Amino acid sequence: MDNRFDRRDDIREDWQDWYGNNLHHHDDWHHGCWGGHYGNWWHHMWDHHPVAMALGVTGWGVNRLSYWYGYYPYYNPYYYEPYPVSSAVTIDYSQPLTVYEQSADALAESGEAPPESADDPAVTTFDQARQAFFDGDYQAALDGVNTALAAMPDDAVLHEFRALVMFATGKYKDAAAGLHAVLAVGPGWDWTTLSSLYSDIDTYTQQLRTLEAAVKQQPDAPELRLVLAYHYLTAGHTDEAASQLRRLVELQPQDQVSRQLLEMTAGPDDAAGASPEPQSDGEPEGSIPVADVVGDWKASGRDGAAFGLTLTDDGQFTWIYAADGKSTKSSGVYAVEGDNLALEPDEGGVLLAEITPPKDGAFHFQVVGSPPDDQGLNFKK
Repeated sequence: MDNRFDRRDDIREDWQDWYGNNLHHHDDWHHGCWGGHYGNWWHHMWDHHPVAMALGVTGWGVNRLSYWYGYYPYYNPYYYEPYPVSSAVTIDYSQPLTVYEQSADALAESGEAPPESADDPAVTTFDQARQAFFDGDYQAALDGVNTALAAMPDDAVLHEFRALVMFATGKYKDAAAGLHAVLAVGPGWDWTTLSSLYSDIDTYTQQLRTLEAAVKQQPDAPELRLVLAYHYLTAGHTDEAASQLRRLVELQPQDQVSRQLLEMTAGPDDAAGASPEPQSDGEPEGSIPVADVVGDWKASGRDGAAFGLTLTDDGQFTWIYAADGKSTKSSGVYAVEGDNLALEPDEGGVLLAEITPPKDGAFHFQVVGSPPDDQGLNFKK
């Protein structure tokens, strides 16, 4: 018997611990990620989507799965070229980070071999990079983290650290490119974690003041505002971060990550230009019976993409996304409440959608918080 329901607490989304199997590399200094309720977003989600909140949804879990499941493409406006960290590994921020590793049970079910652990030398190299940063030797810190990334390219902590080195040296577009890829799939560090990397706070404060001055000199440079918003959120200055994000959404209307950061920071009702809630088609309110959604469903997406969704009567799902000759398959558990369909895959995260009542073998599926021009998917049997 499948044991997915028995181990749901082990894979439940938690924005304080979203680094998957990489977190143990950093548990001696990493203290956590952004917390708080982000304006009225949390209450809004409980009011409108309680089934998702009961599953432990976060905005980042929805974002991450939307990208990985092919629902909408990832766009990083600050990416301009990949950078090599070794002769064999190149970091490409035109794609969101893949930071979750499947649990042992999920791997056993899929028949895949478990991932190899990172070599101890890579962890040691990163420890040395952090010490170099602490000592103010930013070039050595950059060299060290690049070397560590060659061995652990899916470790979001390393990418966030690299972005901090770029911030410290005034290379804000490079910092923005890395931060965008990190924040697309998870929250940033908390203040305790970031501040521990500095030997004194005055050094950090001066670097922040330099960035603030740059924003005043170049008010229409979006990369400056993204990096500044990130640091304001890390330091707990939510109102100041929201101000930067509002302007950022105006400057980069196609940037879904900044838009969703604004929604999570200022709340959906206050987020200027934020995507609206999916609209119903006029059907009367009421919970859609689970029996109505059970079955094998197929849909077509942009650029010839194909989607398959299987929902079983015992609460399990399989999602298949195929495009450009490649396919992705994911499985987990699901729940239906009202017109909400929440998918909780084995890898972690929750994909939350509003659906129409199935009629004549079809229903409409639209992810909550998707871009304003999103048309959703029309699933048919």
